[in-house]
Amino acid sequence: MRDRTPESALKALQEGNKRFVTNESAHPRSSYEQTIMAKELDQNYHAIATVVACSDSRVPVERIFDVGIMDTFVVRAAGNVIGVEQTGSVEYGVGVVETPLLVILGHTNCGAVQTTIDKLYGCKDELTPSINAIIAKIKPAVVNVLNREEDLKGQTVLEASVEQNIWQGLHDLFMQSKLIRDKFVNGDVKIAGGVYDLHTGSVHWLDEKNVTQVFANVQSELDNNKK
Repeated sequence: MRDRTPESALKALQEGNKRFVTNESAHPRSSYEQTIMAKELDQNYHAIATVVACSDSRVPVERIFDVGIMDTFVVRAAGNVIGVEQTGSVEYGVGVVETPLLVILGHTNCGAVQTTIDKLYGCKDELTPSINAIIAKIKPAVVNVLNREEDLKGQTVLEASVEQNIWQGLHDLFMQSKLIRDKFVNGDVKIAGGVYDLHTGSVHWLDEKNVTQVFANVQSELDNNKK
């Protein structure tokens, strides 16, 4: 059984990304033999992280973290949004597979986030109802950024919105899932946010204090809803 602590899991992803960036990827546990072995082994003995990522083809999760078969439980959706289906998938990864780490991964130049910005600025392109549902999930993050546009400290609206959308996704996850809230409070899962840079291949890890702040905000909302 692998070392599956939150700290070792995050370190494994960070070190894997460093290898990827320096073109020294080891491609561990990626052979056909590993595929055969996976038929007989339980994910719970191997998977170290549940990763929520964008569906963008430029973000190959296993490659950028240089991990192999059975290492990550990946949940993907355009704009790395977290709706009911994504929440259920995360609950499976954290609650059933019991990964000690949950990562919400955004990326630079995210088309879904840019489309949301364009819509808020009055773009009249016709989109399908389903795509509009994704935009509705991202919209609160973009509105948050636009409301403090003068304080972005050098970031573009898109860059800041990509980061804020990660925390918006975590907010939505906490709101929808008591299981994830309980796992977080009990220390059963560590939660991290990161932004993958399409130009450099590097993952920029965000301040962990934001996770605690998002949880506090959600708890306050839930308490108010009970009144």
